Amino acid sequence: MPRSNCAAWLSWIVFIGVLTCCGSHTVAQRWQVHETRGNLELYAEFPLLPDVVAAQLASVEAELKRDLDLAQSADAKIQVVVFSSARSYRAYLADRVPQALHRRAIFYRSGDQYQIYAYRHDQLLTDLRHEYTHAVLHRTLPFVPLWIDEGLAEYMEDRPDRRARSSRLIAMRWKCRTGWRPDLLHLEAIPSAARMTSDHYRDSWAWTHFLLNESDQTRALLHGYLAAISAGEAPRAFSEWATTRDPEVKKRVGSYFRRFRISLR
Repeated sequence: MPRSNCAAWLSWIVFIGVLTCCGSHTVAQRWQVHETRGNLELYAEFPLLPDVVAAQLASVEAELKRDLDLAQSADAKIQVVVFSSARSYRAYLADRVPQALHRRAIFYRSGDQYQIYAYRHDQLLTDLRHEYTHAVLHRTLPFVPLWIDEGLAEYMEDRPDRRARSSRLIAMRWKCRTGWRPDLLHLEAIPSAARMTSDHYRDSWAWTHFLLNESDQTRALLHGYLAAISAGEAPRAFSEWATTRDPEVKKRVGSYFRRFRISLR
């Protein structure tokens, strides 16, 4: 090879090397936090405390496993990506996950990838607990009925020590005192998450709260239904499946909230 061509070739190699190094440096610099805790992989654009986030999300997974006996997946990681601002979040997701643009956080599954995107604000941990619940459920089960998916995510937003003072609990208690009760059949008829309203989220939370807390029997109903799904069955709608085992279950949800004592501490 002529010396002039050799020099040009070496210059090109050096130029490509500089671009590669600079590109890697830019990517590395974007994430001030990149930590792995078990199946959790956390990225953040700002100095988020990884131990705090990991502890909150581990508690969500432990509670779901304890109450619903959900099996853990040994190899499927959940990535949590937190941006420093809503602007940064939307710019990053505009082409990747456009349905996230009008939300504060989103769980996104693509094949065997389980990802949560969110941005920094005063309710960040609440949002992460919600979306992480979705991730755990979808990593574990072949499918999740919509109202159960959202009901459990709404329920897990609050830490256990704060649930007795939940504003949703207070509102539901007063609403049920009029004789009203959340309509399970209506929840089961919602065709997609895009059609869910704030009332649907409230009622999904209410049914989940009732099933997990009214008695060992109601918790066993929810656990058994999810176990059937996990085993590969396609069970009937929960309302039909549950009433064959507990005919009065739909009638008790209103009285459950009416007699609830609200903690003021």
